[in-house]
Amino acid sequence: MDRDVTLYQITNVMAERVFQKIDNFNKGRREDAGFYAISVSTPYRSYYALWRIFPDNTYSPLFIQSLAVTFNDAAERAFQYLQNCNVLLKVKDNTFFEPYYGLSEDIVAFGKYRGKRLAEVYYIDPNYVLWLAHKFEARNPRDKKLAVLAKAFATVHYETVIRKHHLPAGSRFIGQPGERLTDLHLEVLGTRLQLDAYKTTGYYVDQSVLAADADGNRYTFIIKAAASSMSPEMLSCYTKKINPHESLYIKSAKVLSHYESKGIKYTRIGYLKFK
Repeated sequence: MDRDVTLYQITNVMAERVFQKIDNFNKGRREDAGFYAISVSTPYRSYYALWRIFPDNTYSPLFIQSLAVTFNDAAERAFQYLQNCNVLLKVKDNTFFEPYYGLSEDIVAFGKYRGKRLAEVYYIDPNYVLWLAHKFEARNPRDKKLAVLAKAFATVHYETVIRKHHLPAGSRFIGQPGERLTDLHLEVLGTRLQLDAYKTTGYYVDQSVLAADADGNRYTFIIKAAASSMSPEMLSCYTKKINPHESLYIKSAKVLSHYESKGIKYTRIGYLKFK
C-alpha cells in the first residue's frame, strides 16, 4: 500500500491503523483490471471519496461517491461497497484527482435527470445509467461522451453489484480444521431457525446461516440466541435477525470442519467474532 499521501487532521498512528486495514482487505485482490481508490480529504474538500481507476486509460478516473469525513469511516464504507469485488483498493493523494473535478462532460443534458452529474444519477437510479450505457443512441459528441462514461459505471456495477448476486456455483474448502480465519467479508445466502437442543429451559432459537465470500466459497455457521424466545419458531427480541443478501464482516472465526454436498464444498466455522 502506497503511504505517500498527504493526510489532513489525522495522527500517524491512526493513519497506519487504517492502512493496515486496507492491506488486509486487499489480500487476494487483483490490479490487472485497474483499481479502486480513496481520495483523501483536504482543507478545501473535507470528505474522502471513492474512485475507479481503469487500466491503459480506458476511461478517465471515475468519481463514484463521497465516503466520509474521517479516514477510518471512509475506509469502512469502501470495504462495504467493494466487499464482493476482487479489484484492489488504494489510497491516492487528492492532487491526482484535481484535473477531474472541474470536468462537465458527466452532466446529463436531457431527460428527467437533466443537470445532474452521472455519479448522482447512478447513486439514485443505476438502471438509468445502465440504459445510457447499453441502449441510449447518442446523436451529438457531448452525449457520446456521456454514454462512454455510463459504460464505465456499468463496469463498476458489474464488479460490485452483479457479481454480488450471481455467485459462482463452485466452491473450495477454506483453511484447515482448527485454523483461525480473519477478516471474512460474506454475503448471506440463506438462514433457517433451529432450536438449541442443549438448553433444557425455555426456547433458545439459533440461526443457521449459509454465506459466501467474493469468490463464491460457501461457509456455514450458527448465530446463537441472545435470550430465550416465546416459541420455538421465533427469535428472541434480543437476537439480531440475519437476512438473505445481508453483508457480514466477521473479524475472526475458527474452522470447525469441511463437508461436500452435491459437488459444492462447504467450510463450517465457529467461535465467531464480529466487529
